[in-house]
Amino acid sequence: MNTKATGLLLAAAALLFAFIYFVERPMRSAARMAPNRRVFPELDPAKIDAVEVQVGGGARLIRAGKTNQVWQLTKPGPYPASGALIEKLLQEVGQWDWQSFIDHPDSWEEYGLLPNPLTLLLEENGRERALNIGHLSPMGDKVYLNVRGSDRILVAGTNALDWIPTNQLQWRDLTVLNLKGADFQKLQVASAKWNFDLELDASNHLWNMTRPIEARADTPQIKEWLGQLQALRVQRFVPDEAQELDAAGVPGAPPTRQLVLTFLRETNKILELQAGDSPAGRTNLAYARRLQPPGLIEIDKAALAPWEGDYTNFLDRHLLSVSPDLIGSIEVSGQGIEAFTVQAAGGGPWRVTGASGETFLADEWLMKAWLSALTNIQVEIGRSVVEDKTPYGLDKPANALLRCQLFYAGPAGQTDPLMADLIFGHGTNQPDKIFEMGNDKKYVNSIDLQQFDRLPEAYWQLRDRAIWHFESNEVVAIDIHQRGGHLRYTRDEHNQWTLPPGSSGFIVQPGIEKTLYRLGQLRAIFWSGYGDDHLERFGFDKTDYQIAFEIKQGGQMETNTIQFGAPALPLPHPYASVMRNGRRLIFEFPVDVYSNVVEYLGIPSVDRQRQ
Repeated sequence: MNTKATGLLLAAAALLFAFIYFVERPMRSAARMAPNRRVFPELDPAKIDAVEVQVGGGARLIRAGKTNQVWQLTKPGPYPASGALIEKLLQEVGQWDWQSFIDHPDSWEEYGLLPNPLTLLLEENGRERALNIGHLSPMGDKVYLNVRGSDRILVAGTNALDWIPTNQLQWRDLTVLNLKGADFQKLQVASAKWNFDLELDASNHLWNMTRPIEARADTPQIKEWLGQLQALRVQRFVPDEAQELDAAGVPGAPPTRQLVLTFLRETNKILELQAGDSPAGRTNLAYARRLQPPGLIEIDKAALAPWEGDYTNFLDRHLLSVSPDLIGSIEVSGQGIEAFTVQAAGGGPWRVTGASGETFLADEWLMKAWLSALTNIQVEIGRSVVEDKTPYGLDKPANALLRCQLFYAGPAGQTDPLMADLIFGHGTNQPDKIFEMGNDKKYVNSIDLQQFDRLPEAYWQLRDRAIWHFESNEVVAIDIHQRGGHLRYTRDEHNQWTLPPGSSGFIVQPGIEKTLYRLGQLRAIFWSGYGDDHLERFGFDKTDYQIAFEIKQGGQMETNTIQFGAPALPLPHPYASVMRNGRRLIFEFPVDVYSNVVEYLGIPSVDRQRQ
């Protein structure tokens, strides 16, 4: 083969490769690609700023525009629009595919595209897209479309039709009150029974009642009820022609106005909701009207019920409405009470200091229970200002039954600011109630006597509930005195418990060890008394049951003695007492541990007498 022929063949091969790569291959790829069958191939729903629906060839217009990402109906009249519904329509239209087409049809009327089709207009920065929508196909699963300016009829699915409105009500925003976007600080409530005002404190975002009484309001409850109003949706728009007109021909307020909620910023009305009677046959609904937008509507009555109730339902009934974490110290005093203070040092454990100077760390659980009581006990709210507080025992703080002054946790070295000054008194004519007066010193509230008993009145009631600590194998002897009888257990050289010769009784070694283990970890249920006054209240003399444990710890011997009394009725826990620093501590003993004590550390003859 000569050189010239070889060159021609190489050139032909190169041309063939180029044709395949640059011409035939793209043609095959294009052939494999599905054609773009979108009704509006280049439509970007996010860029559409106006949508118009022309019904009956323009006889009725529904138009909405978007400003700052908010949709508003503009035709036939201004009204907040449901942005979610409009955005859904645009998404459906943006993904609307046609399945087949008819070129240059002989008759547009046959397909419902003339003379008065339903028309959808989409605007994007002044550019308009128009789609005429005709009849459904004979099977009802297709619809005939025509993009204005085209000579082709598109045959497409019907899904997007569900989102195209045929009257303005279908695109209206169903929100009754948009409270999230309303900057209001006051709320006036006028119902058939009560008129009252609520005001939001801008500094702490807590609600207060300012009329008819001045008091703390129940902020969490009010937020919940406001949330129910925010969730309200219009159930039905009442046509203007069905509304009663006033003398000027303007549709009036709902008939027989039952409730008016007015939301204000200073003295300016921001929102208002007027609610009236129920429509005939629909007692779960109520007629309602707002400042804006206009028109009579029907709404669900359930969310209105709290606002038609007693104004005291909106009051904060808690003794204290702050987080326990904000409390830095508490000063307790009262008539016949040895004053004491508890203080949390730098966020650490609470320390109790009595008037005598005695100080100790407070029991963590008892402090939590006290703080929980202060922030959870609910009071019966006084409805009017009380001038003479003498009948309630609240005329002089120094003579009060109990006074708790609570202070915020302030910076180190500075005086803690006062949080609350709670004064409790005992009435002269209502012995079953305790009366309470807070910071305002105007109103007298009352609480149940059992709730009041949750508040400690003595510093020793906050003492650490741990009675002592020892291991069972550290006990070398046990002395039991019970109703005149005496029994002594001792350990032998094999670490077994023994009784003196001639003693009656049966030794249960595992039972005694289990009981000693539980006694070594002993914690009081509650402290019940301090000192030797009025011991007869606790039944120690009648029970006559005492146990002394001789304990060897670190080479040193010590004796821990406990005395048992009667049950702390109505609870089953028996009273018990121990001596600490020369003073008697009386407490409620765990009943389950007591059953072990009686079973394994009781005197058998006494047990038989009881049976």
